[in-house]
Amino acid sequence: METNRSSQHEMLARQTADDRARGQFVVGLKRQLRAMTRGNEMIYSRLAEPRFRARHGRSPDTVEEVGAELAQESYYRLWSALTRGAQEMMWDTVERTIARDMPRMLDAARRLAGAAAGGSLSLDPAFVPPPDVLTADIHCQPGGYMRSEGGDDLMAGALYESGGNMYSSGVGIGRRDSKAGAVIGFLAQRFPQLRPRRILDLGCSAGSASVAYAASFPDAEVHAVDAGPAMLRYAHARAEAMALPVHFHQMDIRRLRFPDQSFDLILSHNLMHEISSATMARLFAESHRLLRAGGLVIHQDVPTRGKRSLFERFLFAWETEYNNEPFWQAFAQADVRRLLAEAGFEPEAVEETELPKLDGPGTWYLAVAGKSAEA
Repeated sequence: METNRSSQHEMLARQTADDRARGQFVVGLKRQLRAMTRGNEMIYSRLAEPRFRARHGRSPDTVEEVGAELAQESYYRLWSALTRGAQEMMWDTVERTIARDMPRMLDAARRLAGAAAGGSLSLDPAFVPPPDVLTADIHCQPGGYMRSEGGDDLMAGALYESGGNMYSSGVGIGRRDSKAGAVIGFLAQRFPQLRPRRILDLGCSAGSASVAYAASFPDAEVHAVDAGPAMLRYAHARAEAMALPVHFHQMDIRRLRFPDQSFDLILSHNLMHEISSATMARLFAESHRLLRAGGLVIHQDVPTRGKRSLFERFLFAWETEYNNEPFWQAFAQADVRRLLAEAGFEPEAVEETELPKLDGPGTWYLAVAGKSAEA
């Protein structure tokens, strides 16, 4: 079974010909704007940076200085406005598709709620969401991760999957790519003897990684945690539609309601750049508390870290300013090794690395930490 972006299942919103045409336009626009990004660097090096140096006797030192200088250039202003507009157009396009197909999707979810695959869904009516998920509608997703109309609402999860698929296509990531797939390949190569009995996926969103682990480790019991109720309803129905058993829970990643040493493998995907530094520290502390001796923790994310030029760091900062990514810079600047050590992991058991995407340009960042069998 395919568990990457090419996956087809009953919960995926069905497109009409008009939906596909609109989607193709948005993807084409995003790809063109991505190609235009290189022009910003050329304009910076040929016009903006020399102008700043002539006034100050030095080159810019901060992303704020780069941004202020580039803001004087019409090319950059046009690119910036169009890039934000394309993101909003993407969400409008997928929401129209989902809203039209929602009656069918709700019927399917109700039928799948019997959990024939063996998974489960646990929502908490008294749940108080962590402030991080209320700070902004992350990457402009309408209503954010906590969007919920109550009842059987699925919109947040459906938006996340369909919007993520369109976004990935727009930035050149192929349909065979999978963040979980890259990690599973890494595990097979580096830890071939790993046979986890219980797996935990933190910040699971629409559950695409969760089902990938259920498919790859069929003898393991897979649990997944998120804050958004509509995210989790969709994730549960999606997993059942794919006949893969996953147990979904509404919990705060800062205070997880699992006993100590409950899991052999703990993971997160693209979560670190969407939480504050304080929450990241709690995420690592909970990962250590819940990990069994001899177990492994892997936190995967976008590669904003490492040796990046000032202009590259400026482009990452653009996401904070214009794409509702309030914690992007906090992650880029975080000392992940130190935070993992402070959470209890032995420094020599911590590794930072990057993996190539399975389908498309670029890499994924990994923070890997283990707990010795003697712990």
